[in-house]
Amino acid sequence: MNGRPWTESPVRVIDRAALLGGALAAVVALTFGGNGEWDWLATCAGLALLAVLTAFFRLPHGRSRGAVVEEVAAMATVVALAGTLVLATPIQAAVAVWSTAGVQCRAAGAVAAAEVLDDPVRQRAAGTAATRLTAEGVASSPASVLAGAADEVEQRVSGDCLGDVTSRVLWVPALLVGVTVFVAAGLRMRRTATG
Repeated sequence: MNGRPWTESPVRVIDRAALLGGALAAVVALTFGGNGEWDWLATCAGLALLAVLTAFFRLPHGRSRGAVVEEVAAMATVVALAGTLVLATPIQAAVAVWSTAGVQCRAAGAVAAAEVLDDPVRQRAAGTAATRLTAEGVASSPASVLAGAADEVEQRVSGDCLGDVTSRVLWVPALLVGVTVFVAAGLRMRRTATG
């Protein structure tokens, strides 16, 4: 503005901003979402990032081959990160049900719960907590408080284990999504150039 001409079209600026914003959001989500169990909020975040990329990114035309390859590679990488967010929770669900690692994670959770139930210190703490909760108007027994604490520990340990196992294999779908997007974009640009 201010009488200065654009050095590049506004669409190119939006495309780059969409890529940069999508990459930043995906990296932040993967960094902080990768601790503990994956949940469906990560899937929703990935879908939102893919929607932004779909709405704002257009394949580059009329530029040098090297610049086009760089932009398409950047787009494929960001789509791969967002796709990883989308796929993390379903992959974790599959790992939990159909893998040896899922059985081991459930076993680790069960052991952690048993440790809570058998710990004399925690049994005394459950008695104190039940007394306090009853005084606050919540009917509780030491056994129910201890069982609730054991369930919570079991879910956390099992979930952390499943999240770790899932995070270790997420590079596979990320690579597949990135390569697929890169190849598909190249084929589409080639078809557009010849057609």
